[in-house]
Amino acid sequence: MAKKVCDFCLEEGKGLFRQPESLSDGHYICKNCRKIIERYDLPVKYDLFQLLVTAEPHMQEMMMGDYLEHHKPAEAIAKYYPTPAMRLHEGEHCVNVSPATIRVDARAIPAKTAVSRISDISRKDIVNLSDAKGTSGQEVEGTLYETDAALYFLSENFINCHRLTSIVDTHLDTEAIHVLEHGKEFSYQLQNADLFLLRSAFYQMAVAAASNKKKSLIYLASENTMTLTSGKYNVPKNIKSGVYWVNPVDAASMRVRDANGQLHAVNSGRIRIDNGSTLEVKGEYQLRYNKRDPKKEEKKITLNSRN
Repeated sequence: MAKKVCDFCLEEGKGLFRQPESLSDGHYICKNCRKIIERYDLPVKYDLFQLLVTAEPHMQEMMMGDYLEHHKPAEAIAKYYPTPAMRLHEGEHCVNVSPATIRVDARAIPAKTAVSRISDISRKDIVNLSDAKGTSGQEVEGTLYETDAALYFLSENFINCHRLTSIVDTHLDTEAIHVLEHGKEFSYQLQNADLFLLRSAFYQMAVAAASNKKKSLIYLASENTMTLTSGKYNVPKNIKSGVYWVNPVDAASMRVRDANGQLHAVNSGRIRIDNGSTLEVKGEYQLRYNKRDPKKEEKKITLNSRN
């Protein structure tokens, strides 16, 4: 009997009773991959996120990029990010929705009921209760919404709202989404937090591809300032070594992989970029040596990246 191969992990079946089973679309799946997919509450079928959760973490970004090479970004966004029942602000698009909890100081929870729709949220409605310290903590249930504009936590009595760049996407915790903002920590406990981040990463890649930014570009505003679009850049091949002031443009994120292979998340502020490092950018990021000089006329050039 010919041995079957799992189309998810590519492992060959062993023995008569450990062969992958056939799915309705003709693909094969082993028991281990089926168990993983079911643990993530995904339909057991051959599709993008099922492949991602059964893949090695270092393969996931490449697989997402490969998917966008063979599918139209707009169609991918329509398929994986349908319009939610929750009303959003005009022009806002939903990326993730998940039940979540956060442990906050019970004494800080407002007594009044908070607004229940994102479209109704204004600055005055945002409370931003951070992780409780000590014994006065209370678990609060709510719903975590990620849109292309912000990360919201809606509960009965308060609302938290964060910049997307404040999400710590390099955290190893797979049971919580961690946010670091204004020196405060926010830990939202939820199932399959790693899938939440994968969906976020793929959405950003799809939007960048739809905006014709699949090529990694460097926009030079002056000798002092440049803006990087989504991609990977070598130092000093694409960018010279040195100390930069960095700033995200819209919902962007950047990681620096140093010469030793260690990843460091970057939000904003001053960082040193050394020879042998790699910059991994999602969205657009601005780098400059000194304060911006608005008098300089912007010009654009394209430099080769690692993509």
